[in-house]
Amino acid sequence: MDGLFVTSEGEKANYPKFYRQMLEKLAKEQRKLSRKKKSSSDWDKQRIRVAKIQVKVVNQRKNFFHHKSKEMVIK
Repeated sequence: MDGLFVTSEGEKANYPKFYRQMLEKLAKEQRKLSRKKKSSSDWDKQRIRVAKIQVKVVNQRKNFFHHKSKEMVIK
């Protein structure tokens, strides 16, 4: 994964390590989901696990953007 953004001063920002780890975990759980028989109880449980991880990833991304933008405004 390349950098997240580059400022006008040339400063680069990369995604944090915890975010990349969550993306790997999400990919693993999605692979598990794809192997389950659709509409089974195990498929439904796995679908919910994947959905929770997706929400967490979205929240982590929002939080990271919030902190980076706040940091840029303060400079």
